[in-house]
Amino acid sequence: MFDRICIKNTETRGYKLDAGFLLDTMLFYGKVVLLVHKEELSILIKLFGENLIRELIITGRLDLRYRENILGTMIFPGGKYSIDTFSLKDHSLDSELYQAHRMVVNNSSKNQKFANDFSKIIESFTYPQAVRENIISDFNNKRLLGTALPIYLKSIVPDFNAPEKIEIEIIKDGNFGPFDAYSLNTNIDLKELNRIHKKANPEVEYDIDYGGFLLSIAESKGDIVIASELDSEIVTSDLYSKFIEIELEELIKQRAKSEQELTLFNEYVLKDCTSIGFAFLNGIISGKELLHILDKADKFRDWLKKIPEDKSLLGEYHNAIISKNLSDKLPTKVARFILFEGIGITLDLLATGGIATAAATALSLA
Repeated sequence: MFDRICIKNTETRGYKLDAGFLLDTMLFYGKVVLLVHKEELSILIKLFGENLIRELIITGRLDLRYRENILGTMIFPGGKYSIDTFSLKDHSLDSELYQAHRMVVNNSSKNQKFANDFSKIIESFTYPQAVRENIISDFNNKRLLGTALPIYLKSIVPDFNAPEKIEIEIIKDGNFGPFDAYSLNTNIDLKELNRIHKKANPEVEYDIDYGGFLLSIAESKGDIVIASELDSEIVTSDLYSKFIEIELEELIKQRAKSEQELTLFNEYVLKDCTSIGFAFLNGIISGKELLHILDKADKFRDWLKKIPEDKSLLGEYHNAIISKNLSDKLPTKVARFILFEGIGITLDLLATGGIATAAATALSLA
């Protein structure tokens, strides 16, 4: 507790560094990780001076990380969007340190000395490539999106009353150059949203679109990645904190739902089968046979992935039986056998003792 904490700029426009908050945080945490761009670093140099910054880093109180890339949204013609990471071309940590120092001290030799010295004690932070894929995967989670969207709208236009039931769908809609493009279908009245927003803020000339919402989704996911990569707590905006809370709740709910689904499926469909874990650990099947089972299960797992979030595993299993016209024509055990063949699983009796083996998710020997 109170071991490490990460601070990054939460402003969507411009750069900001709360130096007072930074110092106050050092009273409680063993180490403060500060993610900065050159603009924020120049503010730090101006307020603290080089010697104090160096001492804070060397004593382990401050861990400065230069941000190599950032998350951003792109808005394409036709109301299409995309999310990706962006970085400066042809730049290095040394050059950014040089430029940050030059914003405070206009002396090239001193700027270079600062860059040379601090490049040895300052590291970079880069979002991993997987962060984009993780964000895109959230586009398929309608429940998460439906919970997050009204929270976002309330944060930017408090007087707007969103529909009681939010409908939202994000679909891949072609490409724009090298970037995948996505369209949003919702039941939100953007015209009314913008009318209320401009009435409350007469100076506003821009229209609200879904770019800010997608960026908030991305940044909150990015904050989870930062906390994980740096093994620390993270200071973020109230909005991003709410989105993170929603996502973690979704993960817990999803796992609880999956566990319940598997329990029901095992009890109803696989009640006469021995689990694959038990079979392997008790020498009933060999390692080679175990790998064979897992290979045979690929088609079954593909079938599982296609089950919609709002559907039940057992219900979809019954639908699959009905769609094959098996339920009225074959005995239950035979119907199960043929169905599993159709979705990539075959239940066979092992030669040793006639025991049918299956994994917790209905895997068995072919």
